[in-house]
Amino acid sequence: LTAMSNQGCITTETHPNAVTVYPIPLAHFEISPEITDIHNPEISFTDLSIIGATWDWDFGDSTYSTDQNPIHEYNNIGEYMVTLYIENIYGCKDTTDKLIKILPAFAVWIPNVFTPNGDGDNDFFYIDGFGIEEVELRIYDRWGLELLYDNGTDHTKVVWNGLYKGNIVQTDTYIYKAKVKDIFEKYHKYIGKVSVLK
Repeated sequence: LTAMSNQGCITTETHPNAVTVYPIPLAHFEISPEITDIHNPEISFTDLSIIGATWDWDFGDSTYSTDQNPIHEYNNIGEYMVTLYIENIYGCKDTTDKLIKILPAFAVWIPNVFTPNGDGDNDFFYIDGFGIEEVELRIYDRWGLELLYDNGTDHTKVVWNGLYKGNIVQTDTYIYKAKVKDIFEKYHKYIGKVSVLK
């Protein structure tokens, strides 16, 4: 500091190291993948921050991590705002966030054989998968002529126990026809064969 009086007198005072300036961190990260579906809900987070020393992740689904490069699996579909809070060794902080999407998915599995013998293992024919809203299912004899099973109006219950008129059908191959409505309001038709073994 240099000061001059009204008489022209000058004085100077110096305070070395009076101000300390610390480097500031810059929070940044990448997500892989940014958009996926509930069938593959695992997301990898890669920290690309500058001079971070601690990392606090908020995954947007009430779960958190302090790992530098965490991997997180989401349990539900939806959009999630992921926030990264970092702090450097000097206590300086920064934050950033990104939106990720977990989309719904649709898949159907239909077995080709079952054993309705009451042993508790593979006793039923059923349609399984994910993203299924409802199913219409009909089972016919091997020629596709005689209707053996129809799940009727209850399109949420899709299980055939192998019974026809109160008795287990004989060992043979049968025809199924299914109409499946997915979560996107689209219909899918499936025709195939299922073998009954006893």
